[in-house]
Amino acid sequence: MQKKMADWFFMRPGFDTFLLQPDKHARYLFGERDRRQRDRLLESLEEAGYSHDGYKAAVYGDYGRGKTHQCHNLVFEIRRRKLAFVPVYVKCGAFKKKEPFNSLFRGMIFQHSTEEIQSVASEYQRRVSSGEQPRLVEIVHSEDIANVMEKGLTAPNPEAVRISMRWLAGDPKIDLTMLGGSLKPQLSDSADFGDVMRGFSHMFIQVLDRVPLYIVDEAERFQNVTDTDTYFGWLAALRELTEIHGVAMIFMVGAKTRDFLPTIFVQDEIVRRIGVANYIEFLNPGKEDLRTFLLEQFQTTIHKGAVAETQKEVVEAGALDATVPEELRSIIEDDPRRLETYPFEPDAFDAFVSQIASGEMANKPSEAQIRVQKAAQKVMRLDKRTITSEVVDDLATETF
Repeated sequence: MQKKMADWFFMRPGFDTFLLQPDKHARYLFGERDRRQRDRLLESLEEAGYSHDGYKAAVYGDYGRGKTHQCHNLVFEIRRRKLAFVPVYVKCGAFKKKEPFNSLFRGMIFQHSTEEIQSVASEYQRRVSSGEQPRLVEIVHSEDIANVMEKGLTAPNPEAVRISMRWLAGDPKIDLTMLGGSLKPQLSDSADFGDVMRGFSHMFIQVLDRVPLYIVDEAERFQNVTDTDTYFGWLAALRELTEIHGVAMIFMVGAKTRDFLPTIFVQDEIVRRIGVANYIEFLNPGKEDLRTFLLEQFQTTIHKGAVAETQKEVVEAGALDATVPEELRSIIEDDPRRLETYPFEPDAFDAFVSQIASGEMANKPSEAQIRVQKAAQKVMRLDKRTITSEVVDDLATETF
């Protein structure tokens, strides 16, 4: 029978590897430092939500630090805690030097589902008809945009809604003759993008009592836009969006220090709108941080007693079993210290943490998981049941 990592290391339901996937494992966030970072953002969002303020932030940190996992965990926690936001995860593409801004804006619009947009727009129009809300043209000040939002987004046919969303996102050559009259062939300037977002924001706040929140990941790719005219188009559009009171935006930026932020994020007009205090550095973990991170992960993902206390509120019900399998008890000879560090032997675990903490490119949770995975695969090939010091030493010579 073929070996399976989940069986070999007694993993709980939902885990079959030591590599955490940001989307699949969004509910889990290991390490005190990472949770403090997340909670700082959540607290700021909660406070902003009391008055429908559009909180803005730029979070920057080293590549592989865990920013993408933070993004997905933020979305999960916002929903779990029922904060006054509609969270949307947006991953930046490989922008080219003349990339139009609608490449980003399209991602923002289309991360809302067709059903969600249709439902919100239809309910808003019902309130307009009953005199409870003003027409959208009074909010966006563009008859074309208001027309598409009022008629296109409320169409009973989902395909018509999607076509309307494409036009609002700035896609070219969209046929909207079904709405009657002539429309601009394409939305392309900063004022257009701002008007669309004002309309979306107003409808979400009035219908759902929530502010749209766009969590933009890998925003370091803004730096790829180097053509002068295109860059200033992005600057104007970003300035327009960050100015909107009822829109929240968090940019996750890969940058070792503030000095490495994309130029657009250090322009005075953008810094002022985001707020100096809202430029947050996501520091690499130290040795004890990495140790805590790994121990929490092992305790939560492996059947070796109670789930880590920090994860009990979010862990899936099927993974709460606090028993230790008899086979595992035999492997570690009922030694509490060996159980704590399993799948590592205690001395091997100490050596492993020291190694990854001392490497300039290794002292990140993502790299730690990659190396745990490699060590686990190695001992499986050798038919060993724990990761020993010899395996850790071998791994160091291969990867350091």
